[in-house]
Amino acid sequence: MAILTFYDKFYFNKMIKYSFFLHLCAFSFAQNIYQGEIGFNYNGTVSGSFTSISGDSLVTGLTINQVINDTAQVIMASITQQDQNEFDLFLAVLRDTTFPVQPRIWDIPGEGDESNPLSLESIIVFMPQLDSSFVEDVFEFFDDTSGNQEPDELFNDIFSSLSNNLYIGLEGNLGIETATDSVLVGTFNTTMIKPAFYFPPHTISISDGSFTLENVDAPILNTYDTPTVAYPNIYLFPAYPNPFNAKTKIKLNIKNPIENALVKIYNSNGQKINNLYSGSLVSGLNNFYWEPKNKASGVYFFVIETPFSIQSQKLLYLK
Repeated sequence: MAILTFYDKFYFNKMIKYSFFLHLCAFSFAQNIYQGEIGFNYNGTVSGSFTSISGDSLVTGLTINQVINDTAQVIMASITQQDQNEFDLFLAVLRDTTFPVQPRIWDIPGEGDESNPLSLESIIVFMPQLDSSFVEDVFEFFDDTSGNQEPDELFNDIFSSLSNNLYIGLEGNLGIETATDSVLVGTFNTTMIKPAFYFPPHTISISDGSFTLENVDAPILNTYDTPTVAYPNIYLFPAYPNPFNAKTKIKLNIKNPIENALVKIYNSNGQKINNLYSGSLVSGLNNFYWEPKNKASGVYFFVIETPFSIQSQKLLYLK
């Protein structure tokens, strides 16, 4: 097992950069993408409960089983809101030698060269009690990686103050009990330490971590000799920006005109808080804008109701 010196700030920053580069590069390689639930209780310097859906219309979480350069990777990332302006973020990167990944148990952090974070078998990161401004910075980076700023410079900016918010897996294990094309199921436990120097050290423990994830079957392009699938009446594009802190735009593509449509906004408790639109929709693109103004930060849902269907999309508003 690699013995890691987590008080080495430069090594720590390097490991975080590699972890998120893996997350961002995942879409370019052979992979299976899963969505589902990641949950655990944590106790120690800070205590609480984490339960979050990993992967949905809002990119607050993603689980990828992929292969890069003959090395299999499982990347799990998820975020949950704890308070009006407080969020918890969980990230796990697991390495193996076979793709797709098979049931097995990983030690935390496992075998590897501590000078090369990519060689470690498992990297577990937990960031509790993040404020909304940091969460917004992270998602803005994920949404726009085409700017002129160099990745190293960007990561240095984002993670320059992370040592006071972040815990790294120091020991423990993570096991995948079921691994198929359709599902990943497993459990984990770990003792985590904050890399910033404190005496006594700031630690938390997780003894009941679990995840149940189902494959997302969403091909980008299919070609058929003859049409076999009817186009939906409504295609709901991802909101942009999302997360957002002022105004977001939601686009709909309508194949045929619809006479009666209702567009509403609901909060996470299922309460309707806004009627955005009531009336007909033309064929082609229809645009809607939502500006919460005096609403609290948090998760909201954009819902469109027609005589034929009801569709929804999760929105994350960060003041």
